Amino acid sequence: MFNQLTIAQAQEQLPIMANQLKLEPTVIMQDGQPVMITFSVEHFLSCLETAEILADVELMACLNAGIAQANRREYFDLADIKAGLGL
Repeated sequence: MFNQLTIAQAQEQLPIMANQLKLEPTVIMQDGQPVMITFSVEHFLSCLETAEILADVELMACLNAGIAQANRREYFDLADIKAGLGL
């Protein structure tokens, strides 16, 4: 899942890491222990957006209600919805 590099390896590979980070995050290790993680800006922004969505209590309640409704197989026919809206 994650590429692992020592700090020395990361220093050597820094010029080419930008391209690798587009594929997968990299865990930087020191003395066999993870000390930092690097990933692309695109991945970082995606994580922030996901965190914002998950933090939106009202949105998550609506999403979970919709999932529960779908699990109960409670569907609405699109034609009926359009008719009800006069479309």
